[in-house]
Amino acid sequence: MKILFDATAMALSGYHKGGAYRYGMETLWGIPEVAPDDWEITLYFNFFRGHHLEKMRETCELARIPRHKVSRIPPQILRKLGVPAEWVAGRHGLFHGGFDLIPPTRNSARVVTIQDLAFLRAPEGLPAEWVKERGATVPQSARRAHSIITGSEFSKNDMVNMLGVDPDRIHVTRYGIFEALVPTTDREKDLTRLKDRYGINENFVLYLGTQQPNKNIEGLCAAYQLMRERGFEGQLVLAGAKGWLYDEMWQRIVDRGHDTGVLQTGFVDEEDIPRLYGCCAAFALVSFLEGFGIPVIEAMACGAPVVAADACSLTEVTSDAGLLVDPNDADDIANALMRAVTPGAERDDLIKRGFAHASNFTWANSARGHVAAYQAALEVAGS
Repeated sequence: MKILFDATAMALSGYHKGGAYRYGMETLWGIPEVAPDDWEITLYFNFFRGHHLEKMRETCELARIPRHKVSRIPPQILRKLGVPAEWVAGRHGLFHGGFDLIPPTRNSARVVTIQDLAFLRAPEGLPAEWVKERGATVPQSARRAHSIITGSEFSKNDMVNMLGVDPDRIHVTRYGIFEALVPTTDREKDLTRLKDRYGINENFVLYLGTQQPNKNIEGLCAAYQLMRERGFEGQLVLAGAKGWLYDEMWQRIVDRGHDTGVLQTGFVDEEDIPRLYGCCAAFALVSFLEGFGIPVIEAMACGAPVVAADACSLTEVTSDAGLLVDPNDADDIANALMRAVTPGAERDDLIKRGFAHASNFTWANSARGHVAAYQAALEVAGS
């Protein structure tokens, strides 16, 4: 059976090195290992601009899937006309839209991955045009799909309650962590590398991810200043790219004086991600909205004590292996981080529980969940 996986988003520069790109790549690596022998994945790309061709070819190479179809008809036109996927991509048995969107098909089964409904839950922290576009396409894709894949019960409940999707069509498939994420074996060497490359000093609090309002960077910076008042001498390291509405957000942080002691690294090399997790005093992800929150389990796998928001999907993803806080309360965040960075029995226990919890999240299990969602979609389409 021929499966078309829409990898268009992976050929767009904004997705590279982000969580969505990681999800796509790990899924494409994992499914062939657990799928029936007669299943064959072909990558599908749809874009108009020629400068995406280079990243398209790179995606095919990295995914180890040379088979691909590409349509250079502007995707907006295809969506407006409701063109079936078969007209531009040929015959296939199943179409998987891995990044929130799926076109109509004539005969094939339809699967879509929807990470979250941020455009409905927190539109004030997103660009208006993006909210408008997602509002027009995501609900339609959810209704169109025979199976929907998502990473958390939180996101599933949102789709049921906000979009009226039948819960039986939604498959909660936990995501995983990549194999290189293991505790550091040479802490001093890794700290030297982080110091030389990024200016990071020992005993730092880490945030790793895109910097934008829904990640509650403002609340984290406010909490960090409270930590400094209470005697914490380390840095707050914000590692990752600048995201939507960054300039306005960062200006508010600066105006409050909450940027003192904060180090921004920008993108970090993938080989340095385990070093960051493994060397930090604590990892913090206190977002207002996450569809899953992969950095939480990545940090745990590397031996970092975790402080996370008691909100959205982070409550279930963190479980009892980290400290959960009110994301709207800077004092609560600061108190938890002070507990996490302080050597002693509690910190040691957090690290131990984190290791055990993170071991439950593997991309192999995720791939098996995807195959189950595919099989369910094929059954519905066939009926």
